[in-house]
Amino acid sequence: MSPRNLQRPIAAAVAIAFLATSTGCATNPDGSFKKNEDGTFVIDDKAKGALIGAAAGCALASATGSDCAKGAVIGAVAGFLIGWYFESKKIASAQQVNKEYASSKTSAPPRKDVVPASFSTQVKEAPPDASGQKEIQLTSNTDMIGYGDKVPQVQQKYAIYDENNKLVEEKTEKVAAVDGAGRYQTNSKFKLPASAKGKTYTVKTALVSNNKTYKENSYKVAFADDGRVMVLAMAN
Repeated sequence: MSPRNLQRPIAAAVAIAFLATSTGCATNPDGSFKKNEDGTFVIDDKAKGALIGAAAGCALASATGSDCAKGAVIGAVAGFLIGWYFESKKIASAQQVNKEYASSKTSAPPRKDVVPASFSTQVKEAPPDASGQKEIQLTSNTDMIGYGDKVPQVQQKYAIYDENNKLVEEKTEKVAAVDGAGRYQTNSKFKLPASAKGKTYTVKTALVSNNKTYKENSYKVAFADDGRVMVLAMAN
């Protein structure tokens, strides 16, 4: 299907997906729709994610000969659930971190390799975004030690489970800042739908180096009725 011929089914499918994820326009307290200064309606974050996911889902479905509308609805749901932000950065040099571990009997830096030596995660409520929605922020610190020349492939995996231990969302990110030994920090943020209020979830994050899981951290997170996020305890 040519790009021009694809435009019409995408437009129709996006409309279907828009309805499938409920009304996407932001509303005032009296229930009326909010408008921008130019008179156009304000679209909330849920709808923005749905529209992006719908377009991607439709395009993928069409490319594989499947139904565009079905692909758009699936894409819309995925776009809404992700609401994802991730970044990584190096915060301490290889020389500094290797020196800190040099005297360790259990985690001495290997001479011909670079391996993880520490992985910790802090979960907290992030400041509200521009729309006032609360977010969860995960900040992880990872120590990589060793004097090897080969840079390891490091990933961080995230998963969220509901009260019935059913997977809600998962994500895998490459820790792109890793260039060898050193201390690295990752920051990620996400939102869950309004239906999450009053419920407790398990948030898990794992560090993977060269396809081997080094460590997994797990937390119980409660969403209060007013949207506040409370970290209850580390899950077993």
